[in-house]
Amino acid sequence: MSVAHPVTIYTDRVERLRAALHAQNLDAILVTNPENRRYLSGFTGHDSGADSAGALVITGDAVTLITDGRYIEQAATECPGLRVVKRDGQFASTAATAIAEAGIDRLGFEATHVTVALRDDLDAALAEKAGQGRVSLAATRNLIESLRAVKDGDEIAAIERAVAITDETFTYLCGYLRPGLTEREVAHEIERYMREKGADGMAFAPIVASGPNAALPHAVPTERAIQLGEPITIDMGARYNGYCADMTRTVCLGEPGPEAQAIYDAVLRAQEACEAELAPGMSGKAADAAAREVLEASGYGEQFLHSTGHGLGLEIHEDPRLSKHATEEQKLEPGMAITIEPGVYVAGWGGVRIEDTAIVTADGIRVLTTSHKRFGLPR
Repeated sequence: MSVAHPVTIYTDRVERLRAALHAQNLDAILVTNPENRRYLSGFTGHDSGADSAGALVITGDAVTLITDGRYIEQAATECPGLRVVKRDGQFASTAATAIAEAGIDRLGFEATHVTVALRDDLDAALAEKAGQGRVSLAATRNLIESLRAVKDGDEIAAIERAVAITDETFTYLCGYLRPGLTEREVAHEIERYMREKGADGMAFAPIVASGPNAALPHAVPTERAIQLGEPITIDMGARYNGYCADMTRTVCLGEPGPEAQAIYDAVLRAQEACEAELAPGMSGKAADAAAREVLEASGYGEQFLHSTGHGLGLEIHEDPRLSKHATEEQKLEPGMAITIEPGVYVAGWGGVRIEDTAIVTADGIRVLTTSHKRFGLPR
């Protein structure tokens, strides 16, 4: 696979964004979402809480990174040639100065990542800096995220490596798991092993849910000890070069009972049916139905508590959505990275979820996950 020069990658992404801005009659945009900021510039600085690491101002002819003194050297290394403005004091005032200097009329901002307080502060600062030529603010939604939905070759390569580390971890876990280990111990071992194998970190906090805890789709690992003959749901993903993997396997130490095996088999059939049908042009709603119909026919429709899948990349949940709530207009496209993860959850007993990560191709999907889907592990 050829690798594009980083500067070319970011230039192409910014140009696609400018076309989207033009279509919405916007002169510029303030980018405050950390993942969007990284996608458009390569700047990986990240701070906790409100994220004061910086923001981008993208106009028709310039890209400016506003950051503070902690990140100036990092920005120079990661974003050569990018204009960097050091924040001095309140962010709104520094941003308003940079925006006013650009001589624009209409500025977009990311509505889901800008607080009401910041929006008001920025509006007031722009009124002070621009005077009579006041810049109007326009809320945008999903403008950059929609561009991120289709991955380029470098992004796919990073996701492939993240998935490979996740697969290696599951292979290791199949020999590591034993009765008496707590869910929390297994979760800690997942993180330790993934980092040892080269992961940047976790794509999300691992889920290890045994017995009745597996009835909770987003269970938090506890001190409960794993036991023979019960479902153990392990949902995990490595992060590599910023990109996420997402995989779930449900296993049982020893022989599962007939009811457990029947549930597992139904979930596996639902996943296989969905993966066989997925193709470009298919809506997220139709993709969800391909798995949901199998579980409904098996009598488990009411126990399927979530959507069939989602996109992933720099964030663990991205466009597209494989959901009964997705719009018909949202279609799968080649290059999208998605998960396929049907599940059944029975209160008081447990649950089964099986999840793969895949790339949409020209005529179907390419499943990246290679971990086995055997339920019972010999003990």
